[in-house]
Amino acid sequence: MTHDLAGRAGLLEILSWARPHDSATERAFCREYLDRVPDMRADGFGNRMLEIGDRPRTLWSCHVDTVAAVGGHQAVGVDEHGIAHLCDGKAGMSLGADDGAGLWIMLGMIAAARPGLYLFHRGEEQGCLGSRWIERHTPELLADIDAAIAFDRAGLGDVITHQSYGRTCSDAFASSLAAALNRQNMGFRYAPDDTGVYTDTNEYAGIVSECTNLSVGYQRQHGPRETLDVVHCEQLLAAMLELDASQLVIERDPSVQEEAGWWFDRGRRHGGDDFVEAVADHPALAAWMLEQCGVSYDDFQMALWAEEMDVDQGYRPLMST
Repeated sequence: MTHDLAGRAGLLEILSWARPHDSATERAFCREYLDRVPDMRADGFGNRMLEIGDRPRTLWSCHVDTVAAVGGHQAVGVDEHGIAHLCDGKAGMSLGADDGAGLWIMLGMIAAARPGLYLFHRGEEQGCLGSRWIERHTPELLADIDAAIAFDRAGLGDVITHQSYGRTCSDAFASSLAAALNRQNMGFRYAPDDTGVYTDTNEYAGIVSECTNLSVGYQRQHGPRETLDVVHCEQLLAAMLELDASQLVIERDPSVQEEAGWWFDRGRRHGGDDFVEAVADHPALAAWMLEQCGVSYDDFQMALWAEEMDVDQGYRPLMST
């Protein structure tokens, strides 16, 4: 890994940078830590990318921006259980393990020369701006890719099969990836999960066969109480250094969009009625939680407009991962 980002100290260094999209801090971080990596290049939107191997079939994905009202340095600590947290978290701040954890894992994989196309997206927290730019302007970049795996999911064990697009990953692929990871670490409990929302690989679901999102250990993202299980993150990197992605099952046809009504049906399958009732009973708390997650009044009005107009293309929920 380049520029002193190896090991736990490197992970904590990444987390110490609050990097809102298009801020001076985000740009400085990319110059300091990504652009110094040999063979790293930038596209017209500023996404960074690097290719290892001859025509790799797997895309590894993360994003460089974090949820923060203001960019700059922030103090990060780790408790006796290996859980990272902000030392002085306040409203408008977040630990940024979403997606500093994924960024660190990918840099570790690059340092070990693991094959793949590595994409460090910009603007994920503003609606997957960087990946949408690639999908619209340079889709040929993905021509040889069979699987796009994002390191950008909360929790410890999810291999996502569905995002806002609908099904983005086959059960067979998710099961093969989960099994491969669980073989690498007996403490892992990875399994397919259909409760994904929206991250960069969603944008590639109409091009790439298998598009998923993998839990990397953060919790309560987008707010000052965000944490990261550093031990899990370290163990996941170790597993990725041994994973043979060529053995994963490729099954989904990207030209076929399945389960068009899944996004709205999912709420009923996972207790959505109870959630709606709880929000109705406690509207002020719901509004406060949305604000803590970075959802603005304009974002909310756009969501209302999209639902009222029955818009099923173009609109995507913000601040999803």
